[in-house]
Amino acid sequence: MTNFSKIIAKAPEGSGIYKFLNDQKEPLYVGKAKNLKKRLQSYFRASANHGIKTAKLLEKVESVEWIETNSEVEALILEDNLIKTLQPKYNILLKDDKNFQYIKVTVQDDYPEVYSVRRILKDGAKYFGPKTNGMDVQRLLESAKRIFGLCSVKNITVNPTGESVGGAKIAVKVGGSAAIRPCLDYHIKRCTGPCAGMVTPEEYRKQINAAIDFLSGDYKVAIDSLKSQMTQYALEKKFERAAALRDQINAIERSAHKQLITDTTLVSRDVIAFVEDLGKNYFILFQSRGGKLIAEERFVSEGGEAAPEVMEAFLREYYALAADIPKEIVISVEPEEKTTLTEYIKGHTDHTVKLIHPKIGQKDDLIALAEKNARSFAEASRVSWEAAEKRAEIALEELKKVLKLPELPKRIECYDISHLGGTETVGSMVVFKKGKPANVDYRQFRLRTTVNQNDDFKSINEVITRRLNYLPEQLPEGYRIRKAKKADFPFIEETCKKEPVNDWNLNVKHFFVIEKNKKIVGFIRLHPLDDSVDDLSSLWVAKEERGQKLGHHLITKAIESSKHGRVYIDVVKELEEYYLKLEFEVLRQPPQAMLDKITRLKKDKRAWKKAETLRGKNFELVFMVYQKKKRDLSFSARPDLMVIDGGKGQLSSALKAMEEKGIAIPLISLAKEKEKVFVPGKSDPLNLKNNSEGSYLLQRIRDEAHRFAISFNRSSRDKKMTQSVLDTIPGVGPKLKKRLLTHFGSVPRIREASLDKLTPICGEGIAVKIKEGL
Repeated sequence: MTNFSKIIAKAPEGSGIYKFLNDQKEPLYVGKAKNLKKRLQSYFRASANHGIKTAKLLEKVESVEWIETNSEVEALILEDNLIKTLQPKYNILLKDDKNFQYIKVTVQDDYPEVYSVRRILKDGAKYFGPKTNGMDVQRLLESAKRIFGLCSVKNITVNPTGESVGGAKIAVKVGGSAAIRPCLDYHIKRCTGPCAGMVTPEEYRKQINAAIDFLSGDYKVAIDSLKSQMTQYALEKKFERAAALRDQINAIERSAHKQLITDTTLVSRDVIAFVEDLGKNYFILFQSRGGKLIAEERFVSEGGEAAPEVMEAFLREYYALAADIPKEIVISVEPEEKTTLTEYIKGHTDHTVKLIHPKIGQKDDLIALAEKNARSFAEASRVSWEAAEKRAEIALEELKKVLKLPELPKRIECYDISHLGGTETVGSMVVFKKGKPANVDYRQFRLRTTVNQNDDFKSINEVITRRLNYLPEQLPEGYRIRKAKKADFPFIEETCKKEPVNDWNLNVKHFFVIEKNKKIVGFIRLHPLDDSVDDLSSLWVAKEERGQKLGHHLITKAIESSKHGRVYIDVVKELEEYYLKLEFEVLRQPPQAMLDKITRLKKDKRAWKKAETLRGKNFELVFMVYQKKKRDLSFSARPDLMVIDGGKGQLSSALKAMEEKGIAIPLISLAKEKEKVFVPGKSDPLNLKNNSEGSYLLQRIRDEAHRFAISFNRSSRDKKMTQSVLDTIPGVGPKLKKRLLTHFGSVPRIREASLDKLTPICGEGIAVKIKEGL
């Protein structure tokens, strides 16, 4: 067992964070401390009296790491970031935080849009949330759009060079194209027609501002604003518009009368309380704005023993997500480091924040009401939790028995393919942990080897191959990879000249070799073409050693050793599919250093003649790039069971991918016809009763994978419909694309523009790329 007393003796006495790791160096727990040494010593004292959860944690700890910080607030920020990134098992985490929704108002646009999103971006938009009830969000959106006559058409911009539609006040574009006519909502008097320029951006901004007041719960300001507009319309004898505003005012007043709690002090505050039940923490959050309760949100977290620790974790995570932070936060439990936490929350807003733990008075009454609601929430949830966990337990036991699995399939992954006639082909991976969906672990694949092909078998093979690429692979026993030495160069040089391998401009410092019994059986070159471009080439594996994925190991090692985030390669067309499955992507525009390399190679008659001899006179080169990615916690986890949506054909394709990778994971397929379950090596389906808990679980996983794939396919098609050729040019993002289209009016005019006219808008470098791309 590790001697922690010696390790902790070296810990600093300042503020920072610490990580407890298991024997696989995986993080179990991340914490912060004002004094790292004292905090760590408190865990390992012989006299320490830990709770059950902490005791279980310490049994699994094999090592400890720490990072010093300059302040306690900095430690809190770092702790929060690491918990979100690493998701340690023993930290307190809000469940399903990826399912929170926000209402977004794109106030930075000519004609702002109002819609729901799942994350906040620093894009100048205004956000409301997070909200835990998706139906409430949709009702709120519908009310705002109906009351204030907001348009549902997206991407409306002013068209300075266009002509306005008949009766319009201004020319506008929708999605880059000139507006032709107003939408249906305008004709049935449900919106004011910004999609055809029937209102100016200034007029529409007044509608948006009133909607923002409404969404903020500030009904009085919204009503006063609308009454003022109504009076103005009446004076101008625009009676229809005045009557429409009167109806909106009546609708808002009806909403205002539905408030559950009012406060004559008109203070905006959050009231937060929780109760613990069966290892879960049930939170109730009352949002009071302008003295009125405008929302009640419910949250569940797991972990933690002491109430102050649980409350601190919730406040830290929630207010890092919150779009609206009030000046008062009333809490049922006081955190230990209240001052530090207050500073942390204050850092997420532009005003002072008070954390209040009341003892008596009205605020204490609010806490009592919140706790009462939290107990009710916990009791109602317990019944459904217990029933669901019991069914999941029965289902997993049944699957283990029927499928003859070595252990319970606690992590099940299911895969499906979706396309429309072979176009926009995508794949989905959904994950169920202990019989329940783990949405945060869901992943999507945009297919690369079956573009515009209707081939489900090939598609599932690619998806499984790419998924398995993330699982750590061990070199076969007896092999090792190392940097090439000077003594290796004669062998490398001779082999490159003799074998069908690129032997141009060799340098031993650029090579990695793989050896067996001290004999080189393979090598690869990572060639720095300039300060930012590393090029892979000269891959070779001895004939007698092929089939063991040694080439893949060499490629992985070379990529890992590169100091850059991207590694490049040029291959013949026939090898494109192989590298696509290894997560390489085809480049539309390779870096200049790659093009210069080919130019120099062509000038070397001997080297180019060898290339033509090996590949043919008119061989086609494909430039590709590997983009390094951060460690993906979902892909890094090994599944206990993989499920394919489909029949025996899809199962065979998935099995082939698994065999090619040399990885063995229990694999089945579920066919829609009579919910038949197939396993490799057997032509007949398994005897799994259709009405059993195990069958229901598989069907639910399959249906979820199907839903997830279809939704991704639809979103891909929607994006493609609004895509422009500008989207294919490196360096041209949404904002620059908008500036270019606003300035020039259309893509053909951008194409016709000279370099001198483009440069002031986007800079010389991107201007050159635009001219090349168009």
